[in-house]
Amino acid sequence: MNKKAFNLFFISLLFLLLLSSVSAMDNQDDNMTVSSSGNNPITITSELSNDDIQSKFDNAKDGDTFQFIDDEYQDISLVVDKKLNIVSKHNSIIHASDKITYKAKNLGIDKTFGFYFTSKAAGSVLSGITIIASKSDYGIVVDNTKNVRINNNNVTNGGNCVLIKNSERISLLNNDISKAANNGVQLQDSKSCLIKSNEISYNGLSGIETSNIAYCNITNNAIHHNGLNGISTFNKSSHTLIDGNNIYENTNGLYLNSTSTNDVVEKNSLTHNRKNPRSIMGGFETGNGLLFGAGFKSKGNSILQVEHNYLAHNEFYQAKNYWENENFELGQNWYNSNDPSNTFVCPRLLASLMRLDSFSVSNTLTFQLRDSSGRAVNDFATFQTRVNVDGNQYTVTFTNGKATVEGLDPNVDHDVEVEIANEFYKYPVRKASGDEGESQDSQTSSNDGQKGSNSEGHDGTSEVQGNSNYQGSSSGGNSSGSHVSNSDKSGNYGTNSSTIPSQDTSDNGQDALSNGDLNAGDSGSGDSSQEGKAYQLIPPVTTSKELTNTSGLVVLAILSIMGCLIYGYWRKDEFEE
Repeated sequence: MNKKAFNLFFISLLFLLLLSSVSAMDNQDDNMTVSSSGNNPITITSELSNDDIQSKFDNAKDGDTFQFIDDEYQDISLVVDKKLNIVSKHNSIIHASDKITYKAKNLGIDKTFGFYFTSKAAGSVLSGITIIASKSDYGIVVDNTKNVRINNNNVTNGGNCVLIKNSERISLLNNDISKAANNGVQLQDSKSCLIKSNEISYNGLSGIETSNIAYCNITNNAIHHNGLNGISTFNKSSHTLIDGNNIYENTNGLYLNSTSTNDVVEKNSLTHNRKNPRSIMGGFETGNGLLFGAGFKSKGNSILQVEHNYLAHNEFYQAKNYWENENFELGQNWYNSNDPSNTFVCPRLLASLMRLDSFSVSNTLTFQLRDSSGRAVNDFATFQTRVNVDGNQYTVTFTNGKATVEGLDPNVDHDVEVEIANEFYKYPVRKASGDEGESQDSQTSSNDGQKGSNSEGHDGTSEVQGNSNYQGSSSGGNSSGSHVSNSDKSGNYGTNSSTIPSQDTSDNGQDALSNGDLNAGDSGSGDSSQEGKAYQLIPPVTTSKELTNTSGLVVLAILSIMGCLIYGYWRKDEFEE
């Protein structure tokens, strides 16, 4: 073979190798999953079977977005085991399956569900979907993972609507959770979680049930018409904040049955909770705004704080302690009474009496809550009451301890009546000093700083019989009534949890032990462990590069180069001559 032929052979071989490379790139592009982040979500139609959707989930990339676009989907049970964004702009309705899928069985899951987030699903989002779990054990399960956000969904029916367990920094925001046979939300063995701005209602047992939690925030939820308690705590609770919730029309508002360490219960409205003689807790343990169970324990420097809550119109006690528990001192709360003998707080709870003060500035009448020492309270639960001014009735809303009626004639004295515990009482009105309307310390206090047990021992009615000018009397913890204990020994105090292995099985509370080994001092991580605040997690927005098929251009460029090389080689002899 001469030199010229050899060179031609070498150039041709190089040409073939380049074409093979381009062909391999084409095949690789065909097998790639195009990222759905940004403006290109992967659409899920109702024509796809559950197995088809699961396959798409399994073949997705971390950060991909799946959008349910049709109105209704049947027999859905999906395992999420990578970071996915699962959304619907049309509030798609998903009916959860009553069968355990092959994938779930392989993962050792023995319950039915709509969506199940595993340990590999950290950073996932579920948003804008209605999940009907009529045939399944759960609507949503979050298990052993972090940073999952569940927001703007409707979850209804099933054994329990939402279960969060063994997890950290889970956010449950702006959801409607209702009509579970047992509990609306179960939060177990988890920390730094946020349950905020949800409506949780009409569940068979508790709206929210917790067990062994730390650094969790339960804030600004509407929790009502649940068959047992609005919120129930079991076993251990550490650095938990229960704040700003509106809890009403349950069997009890808030049931504390845990060992509590540095927990805070503040600015909640606990109202109109009703007695139920057929309750599994026993009739005398129902109808309370706040109830301490036999398993409640909290002492020392890490004691539970209960303050600035609004407790009113509850059918039995505003606040009640289990009869064998030690006395417990509550902080400053409003029990809808200016008379310490008619607040309906049981004698095993020491309660400081707040009072309602009033003053007028120009054309504005202001109502101000004050603590037992006379200081204005400016951080308090939001609540409403009715006020009659000069024969005209107003509904006023107390925000941060204050409410106003405006547009009044500043030149006349006003006849004012305020509704307290369903009765109207004439109210003293005085002029305030200063242009800003700051009131002087009232001299019409009722034993400032006195602690009193405040029970009349009645049968659940909470009528105010005292004076409207704060002349009621109380002395050092004595009570004119006696605490009524539950004589029904089948009440099973502390055992009203549906699935939590609480050991509070004895009526006398001696066996009220707590399960788990959650160390309050060491729990949590990052900022949450320092500040006691849960994270509100927003997954980072990811943008994907659009893949463009450029193989034709590459081939054309190679052919042009090869043509130039061959042409140059054949002309080489002419140039050399």
